[in-house]
Amino acid sequence: MLAPFPWQGTDWARLLVDLREERLHHALLFSGPSGIGKRLLAERLARSLMCAYPADGGDCGQCRCCRLMQAGTHPDCLRIAPEEPGRQIRIAQVREEMIDFVMRTASFAARKVVLIAPADAMNTATANCLLKSLEEPTRGTYLLLVTDTPVRLLPTIRSRCRTVALRPPGWEEALQWFIARRGETDAEDLLGAASGHPLEALRLDGTDALRQFDRAANLLLRSAQPGPWYSTLAGEVADVDLHQLLAWMQIYLGDLSRWMASPESSRLPRALAVHEAMRARVSEQSVARLLRDTLRAARDARATTNPNKTLLLESLLAGWQGVAADA
Repeated sequence: MLAPFPWQGTDWARLLVDLREERLHHALLFSGPSGIGKRLLAERLARSLMCAYPADGGDCGQCRCCRLMQAGTHPDCLRIAPEEPGRQIRIAQVREEMIDFVMRTASFAARKVVLIAPADAMNTATANCLLKSLEEPTRGTYLLLVTDTPVRLLPTIRSRCRTVALRPPGWEEALQWFIARRGETDAEDLLGAASGHPLEALRLDGTDALRQFDRAANLLLRSAQPGPWYSTLAGEVADVDLHQLLAWMQIYLGDLSRWMASPESSRLPRALAVHEAMRARVSEQSVARLLRDTLRAARDARATTNPNKTLLLESLLAGWQGVAADA
């Protein structure tokens, strides 16, 4: 897929104007929720920066530089990412690879580009190593950083970048785009499970994501009913990744909250039967409370290397049983 996507048109137009008028900031921070095409837009800008014969829409796509960029082998473009998903970017990748790259002369392009994604995978030492390049930019070198969570970056990093804050498309625009890409079957459910983010929905397609979402929704339904012991229920999802389970719970509760306020606003057709069963057990206030507690639990789980999944889930479900019993 090639950015810009329809919902990125305004941001892309501004970037192209800055590029044509030679006032593009040397360090750009692409931020926004996951699954909306931030990295692909940064890649497209990198291609436009490298292109020997840029056109009105950015890169020409035909010159030697464009072909090398498409192949990922351009010597004047350095991509920095964790060596494995979920790992941190090593300090050596910045200290040895990037510092040497920005100091040397370009091989044959007019500019050099460093693309760091996800930028929040840098720890404090690695980020501090990057600061020198941000504070004393080499002429003709551009740093493009991509992140879902800019607050996890050092303030000194954020302050030295110009932020390109990308927004997700509206629901109808996202749904039309998604259906055009892969058809109508389960389209609303996949997009709803992806929080309305179309590229994330594409990633979920072909996985067992909807089945896992159903397990999370049914876990909450059973926990709201008298009888099941919450520790037993927590044990039934022991095979599900904690972070993903909490994310599914957040998505379900968010949709339940929308549905309780206005039934036609639900974005998850597969959840309607569970919503109906839940209505007799919980109030809008209790749903809002559990959603708040789940968001807090997800934040706490991200803040520790090895969270206690059983304890965290049992605490959440116990609280949910309590408010459901009082509803």
